[in-house]
Amino acid sequence: MEEAAADLRGGEAAPVELIRALAVMSEPPGPEHVAVAEALDLAPVPDQALYAKIFLFQLYPYGSVYLGPEGMMGGEARSRIGGFWSAVGRTPPSEPDHLGALLGLYAGLSAEAAQGQGAPSRLARRAAAALLHEHLASWCFVYLSRVGELDGGAYGRWAALLREALMDRMQEEGRPDALPVHLRDAPGLADPRTYGGSSFLDSLLAPVRAGFILTRADLVALARDLELGLRMGERRYVLEHLLGLEPRAVLHGLASRAERDAEDHLRAEADLGVVARFWAERAAATAELLGELGDRVPPSVPGADPSSVIQQPTSS
Repeated sequence: MEEAAADLRGGEAAPVELIRALAVMSEPPGPEHVAVAEALDLAPVPDQALYAKIFLFQLYPYGSVYLGPEGMMGGEARSRIGGFWSAVGRTPPSEPDHLGALLGLYAGLSAEAAQGQGAPSRLARRAAAALLHEHLASWCFVYLSRVGELDGGAYGRWAALLREALMDRMQEEGRPDALPVHLRDAPGLADPRTYGGSSFLDSLLAPVRAGFILTRADLVALARDLELGLRMGERRYVLEHLLGLEPRAVLHGLASRAERDAEDHLRAEADLGVVARFWAERAAATAELLGELGDRVPPSVPGADPSSVIQQPTSS
């Protein structure tokens, strides 16, 4: 690790080594991270508190959270990623969808492609490209944008560096014409008028279904902007509480967040193609539904059950 840090500091590291170093920074910080953080100019060096704030309380660094229809770690998305590890001849780690693990695997495959010859080199190159398109680009750019939004310090700089490094690799490989399977198979947002309020709230918290990542920080900001009392807890609990106070205002506030993210996703279409368009269309559809629901509920239904309010939105 220290040797890699020295290479980075001297500006001689290959793009693959940069990605390998950036992968290290997605893990909980320890003494060995200092040299890498300094080489990457991530000042101040991230500590345990900052790591917990970003990666444990706001944005979990696991692909399954953003690709799975449940919006949680594990499930089919993690199994699919684990299957990729096996397909390229690796034993899947216990958390195969962790960002650091995926970046490390990508760096390893890319190094094999560059250093090998003949068929093994070509196979490694194709495997690295598949990993990048299917299991990283499908969620990582959306994720890194939110990290940068939440932290203007070391991890914000880390997210920008990683985004740039992966974007360079995307341009080198060329944009895929087909959606990653994770996105192609993902169900959309559940309309509460058809599927009920509970299913709607579950899907709203699943990024691949809603088209945007709703963090605890977003809910805190929404409560502050609307001058609503806030009960801290899991996102589902906080969201239900806010909807029980001012459903119309909260739904419109969430619609604004989704609309803003849709515009951000669309700006990346020139670089990311169908992936960016998928996220933009999902977020725009969510913004439209939230706005429609907000228009049809009473301005205030204090103490109402949020699921029943959004399930049958009517002004009568």
